[in-house]
Amino acid sequence: MSPYTPTTGTILQIEWQTTGDPAQTGCGLTLTLNSMDQGTIHIHLDGSTYVFNNRRLSIGDQVTCFYSTFAPVPLIYPPTYHAVAIVHTAAQYATLDVFTQTTGGCNTLINTEHSLMLNLSPLTPRHLPNGQPFTGNLSGKLLLVLYTATTRSIPAQTTPEQIIVFCGS
Repeated sequence: MSPYTPTTGTILQIEWQTTGDPAQTGCGLTLTLNSMDQGTIHIHLDGSTYVFNNRRLSIGDQVTCFYSTFAPVPLIYPPTYHAVAIVHTAAQYATLDVFTQTTGGCNTLINTEHSLMLNLSPLTPRHLPNGQPFTGNLSGKLLLVLYTATTRSIPAQTTPEQIIVFCGS
């Protein structure tokens, strides 16, 4: 089971956090999302949330938000999740998971559920969350993978458009 779950939807509302510790006022956002799979939900962002390409979020944007399946969630409606990563998904797909090297070769990685195989290309941009290039081994690392198409095989296969590597996660 993947440690991160995605939910995709359209941003309906954006609110600055104003409750809690006064020192933290204005340091977080709550997005109200019309999610494709859960209906209306709230997504909380703070300084630790990775937003792909540091792109500003706006009402009407279609985004995919990833949250930890192991994080506590208050039993309220609509549900509120703490986002680990957010990607604008208008023209591509994204997944956040730990990928490991397959037995088939050094240029393929597979996710924890064995549902997505990455066929790596030396031309695929690989970066750290701070934008610096990553040149190390991808196997065993938490990866945010952006791609546009997959095969219909099992597991599905794709050549990523871009990979963000989270080394400390």
